Formats: sequence, structure tokens, C-alpha cells
Amino acid sequence: MTGLPQTELLSGHPVARARDVDEAHEAVTRTYLPHRLELLDRGSGFDMRLNAVRVGAVTAGYLCYGSAVRLGTADAGNYHVNIPVTGRCEQRCGSAEPVFAAPGRAAVFMPGYPADLRWGAGCAQLCLMIDRRDLELELERQLGRPLGERLRFTTTMDLDTPAARSWLDVLALLERDAGRPGGITHHPAAAAHLQNLVIAGLLLAQPNNYSDLLHAPAAPAPPRALRRAVELIEDDPGRPWTSSTLAREVSVSVRALQEGFQRWFGLPPMAYLRDVRLTRVHGELAVSDPAATTIAAVAARWGFLHAGRFSTAYRRKFGTLPSDTLHGRRPAPGPNG
Repeated sequence: MTGLPQTELLSGHPVARARDVDEAHEAVTRTYLPHRLELLDRGSGFDMRLNAVRVGAVTAGYLCYGSAVRLGTADAGNYHVNIPVTGRCEQRCGSAEPVFAAPGRAAVFMPGYPADLRWGAGCAQLCLMIDRRDLELELERQLGRPLGERLRFTTTMDLDTPAARSWLDVLALLERDAGRPGGITHHPAAAAHLQNLVIAGLLLAQPNNYSDLLHAPAAPAPPRALRRAVELIEDDPGRPWTSSTLAREVSVSVRALQEGFQRWFGLPPMAYLRDVRLTRVHGELAVSDPAATTIAAVAARWGFLHAGRFSTAYRRKFGTLPSDTLHGRRPAPGPNG
């Protein structure tokens, strides 16, 4: 299982519905990259569906061919991951062994290599394209140094590992919220964080030639860098911070920053940021006019877009509900008074 809904994905973002091969070819070229498209079963009616959304450096698309087709590309400029939702697709990157992708097994493609795909009739895939420069920059931030050699992934991706399942949860969040008016993809702070989760998650979930370094213990950031990171968060908590952008600002690797926050504050940098933002929400609600203020608007302004999770986190931190703060109600006494 992929962990994604076994239905048409990203239905709120239609790009093309094509019964003509040339029309289908043009739509996929426009969304992803130039390619060759060959209809393998000319006796069946051709039917292609493409839905797609872009979140920063990540393009996510649902692509389904009703007939068996063959796709070929020259050297790709970016990284791609194809995740079957239904059906099967034989996929090859360069001279690597073919990947017989099906639900539970994805195919990964690197820039600089041709690709060949034999797409089974009725096969539907979630096709991700990640900008090469953004992915490599994130890897450099994770390592805290420039890359010594080109990033190379294993071309077969097992989607049943714990890390891959966590990564699929991020993709499911992207897919679910992309269709919601005012969802996270429409808010810069949340969209930047989501993009970072997709990119960093792929680096950690899929074996590559930097995996040993990525999973090796990291020395914590020095106190000076941690103090500066805290100052940046406190001075501008509304900025769309990610662990990567924060690490870059204080000149340490992402892993060093995370290790330092965990050691000195007992929580990751993004959890520290969340607590600061919760405090700002609390302060704003406490002085706002209930007749002119909505909790959802204040929460969204500080990057909290899921009402249930926000309310739970707020109550855990302050022992009261956001509505109580807005209306000036004191929290109910506990069982001991």
C-alpha cells in the first residue's frame, strides 16, 4: 500500500483530460519535462488524466493513462519520484536495473540520465518533480558543507519502511490540503515548511550515497549559534522559518542545530518555534475584541492551519481553550481546586 488514497488525487487541480495523444504529450511536457509518448495498444481508446499542483520547488501530479503507453526522456534536469497508486509501471533510470513499480514500490529518477517507462493500462501514479538545486542545497544544509560528489539515490524505493511511511504521510497532507481553499499551500510559512518536509524526508527515507553521513551522530551546535537562533525566532516568529533556513542563518548544519536544540531545550527547533508562536497567539487573543476577531484568523496568521491540532497544542501549553482567552474567561479549576 502507498499510504495515499486509492482514488484520483489532486482532483481540485485539473491540468488536462485528453483523448488525443498529442494533447496529452503537450500537457505532460508543460508540467514536467520534454518526453516521447508512444501508444502501445492502438486498439483501445486513449484516455489521459493529469492533475498537478506546485508547492515551491516541489511539483506533485496525479497522472493516469487508460491505455498502455511508453514514455521516454532524454537527460532530466531535476529529481523525480513516481509512486503508483493503482496498476503497474516498468520504469528505468539510465542503465540501472528496471523498477517494476506498483503500490508499495516507487521509482526514483536522477538528473543527467535518460528514463524509459512502460506504463500499464489503467496505471495511475503520483509523480513528484523536485528542483535539483533545492534538493542539493537542502542536502548541503543537512551536512553543513558543500557536496563532494553528485547525489545519487537507489532507484527502487520501498514504501513500507518506517521512514518512507512517514514521508508518505507528508505527501498525503500535501494532497489533502492542496484542494482546500485557504489550505496550507496558500500560506507562505506553512508552504515553505511543507516543501522542506518533502525534500528533507526524501533525503532521509531513500538510500543514497550520502545516507551514512546523514544518519551519523552530529555534534551539537555551539552555544553562540543556539543563542543567535533563539534570538531570530523570538524577534521574528512569523517568518517562514524551517530548520534549514535557521541553520543557514547561524552557519551550522541542520543536524547540528537540531542536536543543539534537543540537548539544551529538550525539543527540536521547529517545536521551539511553535511554542513561541503559541505565546504570540495567546497574547493577541487576550487583548482582542471578540466581536471583531476570529480564532482561526489569528491562528492562521501565526502558521497554525489545522484547528484541532492548534486547539490541542494551545490547551496543553496554557491549560485553557483559545476561546476562553479571547472572551476573558478564566480556565476551569482542576480536580484539586
